Order: sequence, then C-alpha cells, then structure tokens
Amino acid sequence: MYIEVTSDSVVTRHLLDLATFHVRIGSDREKAHESLVNANIGYIDNDAVFVRSAWLRNQGPHTRKWREGFGAMLSYAEDRGWYDGEFIEGHIKPNE
Repeated sequence: MYIEVTSDSVVTRHLLDLATFHVRIGSDREKAHESLVNANIGYIDNDAVFVRSAWLRNQGPHTRKWREGFGAMLSYAEDRGWYDGEFIEGHIKPNE
C-alpha cells in the first residue's frame, strides 16, 4: 500500500497490498508536511513520513482478514524499528 500526499489531500492507494508501504509526494515537502499535520495524520521528518497507524487502519476494509494482515504488517515494521506503537514510518517516493 502507499499514501499519496498533495498540497490539499492525503489518499491511500492499493490498500490490499500489505507487503509494502511508502509515501508518494505530489507537492513540495513543506506543503505535504502541512497537509499531513493539518489532517492529524502524521508528519515528514527528513526523508521519511510518519503516519498514524490508527488513521491508516481506518482506511482499510473492515474485514477480519485485512485487519489481521495489517496487524502483521505493523509487527514486521516494529521488529525493524519502523513502528513505535503510534506512527509507522514510510519512505518517500517521488509521485509518478
């Protein structure tokens, strides 16, 4: 899955793909950071975006299978230091 951030929106894409997570930025980083902060979704710090896991969880389908997969994704990220219990870290990719 990935998140697409522009100066006026934050949208999740490919929610069923729980094997990957990154953020695409369609505007400059400062505007993308403002979009994330103003929506209380997360923030940008250097070359990473930190997204509230609760927000991300609410974007997915409300099925048991997806929620279990999402939990496994968070566990994987936590084992690698990419999840602190509130924010999951995603690397930034240029918007294509």
